[in-house]
Amino acid sequence: MIRKPLSFQHRLMLVILLTVLLPSVLINFLTFSTIKTQMQKDAITWLKGITNNSGRTMDSYIQLVTGITKNPEYDSTLMSIFERHRFNKHGLYGYPYDERVQINGWLSMLREMDDNIYAVNFVDLNGNRFHLGKDYVEANKDWIDRTSELNGGSLVWPPVKLADGETVFSVTRTIINPNTFHVTATIQLAFQLNFLTQEDNENFLQEGDLLILDKTDRVIFDLNGKRTGERMDWNNREQQFHVSYDSALTGWKLVGMVPEHLLFQKVDQLRKWILLANIVFILLTMVIVYLLSYRITRPLWKLSKIMQQASKTNFIIDTISFKRKDEIGMISNSFNLMVRRIHNLIDTVTDTERRRKKSEIEALQSQINPHFLYNTLSAITMQAELDENYKISDMSSLLGKLLRYSIGSQEEWVEVRQECDYIRTYIRIMQFRFPLIQFDLQIDESVNNWLVIRLLIQPIVENAIIHGIVPKGKEGLVNIHVGEKLTESGDSRLFISVKDSGVGMDQQTVDATMVKLREYEDQSGGIGLQNVYNRIALSYEGDFEFTLESKEGIGTSFYIEIPRRLRNENHDR
Repeated sequence: MIRKPLSFQHRLMLVILLTVLLPSVLINFLTFSTIKTQMQKDAITWLKGITNNSGRTMDSYIQLVTGITKNPEYDSTLMSIFERHRFNKHGLYGYPYDERVQINGWLSMLREMDDNIYAVNFVDLNGNRFHLGKDYVEANKDWIDRTSELNGGSLVWPPVKLADGETVFSVTRTIINPNTFHVTATIQLAFQLNFLTQEDNENFLQEGDLLILDKTDRVIFDLNGKRTGERMDWNNREQQFHVSYDSALTGWKLVGMVPEHLLFQKVDQLRKWILLANIVFILLTMVIVYLLSYRITRPLWKLSKIMQQASKTNFIIDTISFKRKDEIGMISNSFNLMVRRIHNLIDTVTDTERRRKKSEIEALQSQINPHFLYNTLSAITMQAELDENYKISDMSSLLGKLLRYSIGSQEEWVEVRQECDYIRTYIRIMQFRFPLIQFDLQIDESVNNWLVIRLLIQPIVENAIIHGIVPKGKEGLVNIHVGEKLTESGDSRLFISVKDSGVGMDQQTVDATMVKLREYEDQSGGIGLQNVYNRIALSYEGDFEFTLESKEGIGTSFYIEIPRRLRNENHDR
């Protein structure tokens, strides 16, 4: 099945779509992809900066607080107080007032060392607790026992998110009297880390998350409180970026996480608007292209339909009219001009063919009567020879040859040699009738094989005798020349001249005769001068010259110049 090709209008729209619209959309897509990739790199760098800064802040502050917990050991008065009450069974009431003031002074001093310190606790060996600040952890054996296992070392406890929303870290240490090396008490210092609530990280705190993992990758702190106690799954990113910081001080791993949509929210929103603008632009462009292409292709479509109709009706169609001055208007005007010229050519060819047929019919009609005469002359020739009247026999024999040439062949084109033989026969007959007339026939041998239409020269010679010399009433000369003529371009043409020394004509008569010859006239019969001119015009299609020159009392000259024709050429016209 042959597919119908796309129309010019659809091809134009397709070209616009492929060369303008699609590249525009592709460029926008690549631009946003590049921007998104670069933003992703910048986001990871930003997240890594936040995470690393937070991790270093956490380590440095924990290190600072850990150092603060060591300070009480260097106060001998405080150590002596706790040393004396190692076996105190009376609780806080067993401490005199001045000792409690001394202990509370130390708590106040530690509390005021930094605004981020949340609470400070001293717990002696009997479980008596001295506290300053917000209540954070009740005294219990768990944290005290775990701290005592370190023999004076510090223990950093995971952060805890309190009911009021504050996140608190704590550091504990057993206090050892440097003089007696006795464990005298346990200190607990709770503090906050401001890196979790910095205003610079507002967007991060709203959408992102900070996790603290222990050495087993279990979440011990979750800023959002949704993952605490879970094990971190590094393979499930949940469309989030995350960066980790390993703390050498605590062995924890601080993980910063932020969802992709937070980073690309504005870009995605801008991309949606630009995508919508592209869609509107494409639709609007296609509508405009459709309207413009319709305006361009509609006249061309009408013109093509008329052209197809013209080929089917031999250009018998009405001309078209587009009131446009662009290229389409020029094409329609040119087509109208072509149609009119074709109409004129058809009329000319039709008229020419009609004239050719009429001339052929007239030539055939002129041969009907000579056919009867030819048979009669044959009988006269035989009788004259029987009667031994040889002059009559010669005349009738020559006349028979003339009739045989005129009616014996239906070929329109004959060789120059044949036409000239016919002229010689005709001259011999005319010499019997007009013995005072002399004839001079000159033929170039180079043109003997050239072709010419039959009965071309004889009517002109007859016109020279009958209308030129005979009216003069005395002897005369008819000069006939057939030869070759070279043009300026180097082409060879057949040249024929017939001159007589007859009565001649004035210039007015010459002009009137030429006008009459050029105007086609219906003829009642015969193959006279008019018929010769008509047949030359039809056979050579205007490529000829027919000239008449004459002077009164001197004579008349006919000059004919026609193209060269050879036997192997096609002369069907």
